[in-house]
Amino acid sequence: MTLKEKYKDYFKIGTAVNVSSIDTHAKLIKEHFNSLTCENETKFSNLCENKDNYNFMWADKIVDFARDNKIPMRGHTFTWHNQTPKWVFENVDREGLLKRLKDHIKVVGERYEKEFYCWDVVNEAIEDKGDYIFRKSPWTEIIGEDFIDYAFRYAKEILPTTDLYYNDYNETQSPKREHIYKIVKSMKERGVPIDGVGLQCHFNIYSPDKDTIRRSLELYAKLGLKLQVTEMDISMFKHDDTTRITKPSKELLELQAKAYGDAFEVFREYKEVIDCVTLWGIADDCTWLDNFPVENRKNWPLLFDEEHKPKEALLRILDF
Repeated sequence: MTLKEKYKDYFKIGTAVNVSSIDTHAKLIKEHFNSLTCENETKFSNLCENKDNYNFMWADKIVDFARDNKIPMRGHTFTWHNQTPKWVFENVDREGLLKRLKDHIKVVGERYEKEFYCWDVVNEAIEDKGDYIFRKSPWTEIIGEDFIDYAFRYAKEILPTTDLYYNDYNETQSPKREHIYKIVKSMKERGVPIDGVGLQCHFNIYSPDKDTIRRSLELYAKLGLKLQVTEMDISMFKHDDTTRITKPSKELLELQAKAYGDAFEVFREYKEVIDCVTLWGIADDCTWLDNFPVENRKNWPLLFDEEHKPKEALLRILDF
């Protein structure tokens, strides 16, 4: 049984794709997934590196693939402190930057309005170090912390029927977990049109444990919004571990299978609020973790191995 078939009564199963993987991994994509996210192709810097010069060639190729195979897409991302071209923040005041933000959302949002069922409107705006809640970035320095409100209001004006998400990482860790909850709750109270919270879920085989995931989902569920797992993978290494191995042992693969099994068990418990669970990649031959946080170190964080064969982790989340 495929992933999307097994979970049809729970939530959509998504994967992140790029302009190459829609060819090299097409069989797995079409067989197992019913939601797609562009890994990079719909980020600001990929679409408009030079001012007023949009290039949709690569994004369009992915959208065409999704349309041809009747797979819905989630948008990622309108507003982020990374992968935004320098020109956006140059020679501009608050009102000017707000206009650039709205213009970008309008150009991209309207182009893909029929294909994208949701968008990450703002990505990673909350700090996870120090005493700050909002991350210091050109968005906050030029506009202020209310840039997040404007981004969502613009997006809802332009895309009134599209679900709009705030997306972030370290979403199960305190105090960031509480900061995300607090910011989103205050947005709702101010009438900001937010529909959901995206939980990236870049985990590793050691953490978080099942109880931590459950406590986190319970907190976010109190918001009364949709939840999505947006970028899930389970690394073989702790974040600060610089170890290199040639291949994962049976013990490591079992730890990974248990971690995936535990996480999906909790996700199923919250099927009433979880709309989609997206893996950040398709198979272990193509993962961003091969170069982060340690450059050129092989990692194996996904459900299919380097030969596109099912791993124990896949079998574990299908076994219920």
